[in-house]
Amino acid sequence: MPGGLDSSNLALIVIDVQNSFASMAQPILSELNDTIRSARRAGIPVIFTQHGHSDPENEEKTSVLVRWWGASESIRKGSHDWKLLSDLDVASSEVVLDEKTTYDSFYGTRLKSLLDKQNVDTVIISGVLTQFCCETTARSAFVQNYDVIFLSDGTGPPCPSTLEIISFGFGKVITCAEMRARLNKIKKDNLK
Repeated sequence: MPGGLDSSNLALIVIDVQNSFASMAQPILSELNDTIRSARRAGIPVIFTQHGHSDPENEEKTSVLVRWWGASESIRKGSHDWKLLSDLDVASSEVVLDEKTTYDSFYGTRLKSLLDKQNVDTVIISGVLTQFCCETTARSAFVQNYDVIFLSDGTGPPCPSTLEIISFGFGKVITCAEMRARLNKIKKDNLK
C-alpha cells in the first residue's frame, strides 16, 4: 500500500496551537517542536492552521460552530487568543492557514490544494484539540484518500477514545519519537 509510514510524500499538519488552547498545547509543545524540526530536516512540509472568526456575533447566524460555543466563546481573528503560541517553532517560510473556521482543517481552506501541489499522500496530524480539530481533520484526510499518521503525544489534550477510534478505522497512531525516527530515516535516504 502506498503512503503511510513507508511514504516519503508526507506533510506535518500542526493544528491550532494558539493562545486560546495554551493549557492543552503546553504539555505537548516540546515533543511537537522537536518533531517540527525533524520534519524540516527531512524536507517534509510543515503546515500550520489557525482557527478564528472575523465577526463571531454575525457568524452566530450562519455558523453552527459559533452558535454551539457562542460568539463570546469563539476565537476572534486578530485577538491575543487567536495568535499562535510564541513558543511554537514556526519558520517564516512555512504556511499558516489562518482561514480555518471550523474543526476540519480542510473545509474552506487551501490545505488540500497545498498537499496536492506537493504530491503529499500521507498527513501527520498534530496539535489541539485532539478530540475536535485533530480527529475531524484526520477523518477528513482519510475520506479524501490521504493516509493518516496521528501523533499520540503530539496532540492534546490526551484522549484515549480518539486514539482508539483513529487506530481502528482512520490512521496509524504513533508517538512523536517514533515519527522522528521515521523522519530521520527519510533524511538519510534523501542524502544517498
